[in-house]
Amino acid sequence: MAYYRKLPSGKHQFTVRHPSGRRESKAFDLKGMGKVWANEREASFRNGTPVSASKLTVEQWATRWLAARNVEPATAAKDASQIRTHVLPQWGSWPLQSIGRLDVQAWVRAMTAAGLGANTVTGAYQRLAAMLSDAVLEGVLAGSPCREIDLPKVVKPAPRWLSREEHDRIQLALAVTPRAAVWQAYVGLACFSGLRPGELAGLDVPHIDFDRSLVRVGQVMTRHGLRAYPKSDTSVRSVPFPAEVRDLLWRVVADRGEGPVFTSPRGERVRDELFRDRVWGPALKAAGVEYARPYITRHTCASWLVQAGVPTWEIAKMLGHSSTRLIDVYAHLAPDAHERVRAVWSSEQPAMPARTSDSDGARSPF
Repeated sequence: MAYYRKLPSGKHQFTVRHPSGRRESKAFDLKGMGKVWANEREASFRNGTPVSASKLTVEQWATRWLAARNVEPATAAKDASQIRTHVLPQWGSWPLQSIGRLDVQAWVRAMTAAGLGANTVTGAYQRLAAMLSDAVLEGVLAGSPCREIDLPKVVKPAPRWLSREEHDRIQLALAVTPRAAVWQAYVGLACFSGLRPGELAGLDVPHIDFDRSLVRVGQVMTRHGLRAYPKSDTSVRSVPFPAEVRDLLWRVVADRGEGPVFTSPRGERVRDELFRDRVWGPALKAAGVEYARPYITRHTCASWLVQAGVPTWEIAKMLGHSSTRLIDVYAHLAPDAHERVRAVWSSEQPAMPARTSDSDGARSPF
């Protein structure tokens, strides 16, 4: 319902509230004109007509939306790529107000039918949904059509990690490579601490506390350079490492008091893609280990700790997670996993639930 007040100037001001919560006000010389305007605006809200820019296209809005967002460079580049590749070819020329829910559902289905992966389809949809949601907040769209859309199911691969024997074989393969000390320390710390590749590359020598066998995680190396803060608040942490990793690290930094811990032959911080292609891949091949991305070292750390009986909440804190959800996939590896169930099966006469009867005395099949 419109709000009315008479201004000191004698004009009549009417204010209407958009469904997004934004207020829109206008002053009139005649009160009747103001009532007509307010009724028309409220009717337009009910009919789903955008508040303004009725001919604004998705491409025009995307350009404005991308320029206004305050996100990390890597996130901005990824979002822009998804929008340019998957969103604009379909929606670029469409006015925002003309997109319906079934139009979005048909687009999702068409991408799936074209053979795009579930992650790609979901990512493209999420970018469109985010843009239209902000259009609603901005008041240029009455409501978003991205509601209750059926998305393809993302099937996650079974978790994989390195066994201790595979880790040792990789270390032996690295021992005969150029700059062996650097790469052995890198892989050892990765497997025993669970640091992300960007966190490993961002480590400086002062971040290592040899007295307490701890490494302090803070700055992170990204594709756009060194970032002075990590992925999230929970990623700021101190992580312990065992004696064998301490010895590996000491070989690399014992004579240095500053600078990056892990460097390329040119003295630059290690870049993940170069380590993957020039060091990691050849080492796995030489060790006879099936190829996996370097990120497997993080999963390796989690699985080893679960197998050692460390509580999942403590592992999550060590890895910089805000919850144990991602750690729970390794719960079956815990020493006491299914202990109560196995105790029941191993008993001579396991207790079975008693049968119940219906009120008329007949035996229930359940």
